[in-house]
Amino acid sequence: MQLHSREDVENLIDQHKVEHKLFVLDVGLKHCGSCVKVLSNGDTVVFARMNGDENQSRMQFLRDVNVIEVPTFLFITDGEICGRHVGSRKGELIGKILRYQGVRVTY
Repeated sequence: MQLHSREDVENLIDQHKVEHKLFVLDVGLKHCGSCVKVLSNGDTVVFARMNGDENQSRMQFLRDVNVIEVPTFLFITDGEICGRHVGSRKGELIGKILRYQGVRVTY
């Protein structure tokens, strides 16, 4: 799902906080060629995307959550940012998602 404001992000966090689901916020820019498109929802993980460069409110949100490089994936559990992944390497991203779900991952 595409999010359009900080309020959208906060509402989605609140909605899934009760369910204790991992929420992955994919923060990118409109014309980011290397940004990974991961927009699917599962039973245990919620994915959403926000383009940070569409207005000043979104740019401020990126600054508030210390996003300096895109793509950045924020891992949010119980309403708190518990980790992040920077970059477009899908294997590493999937590994981190699995780890945040409690799956033991070895390389």
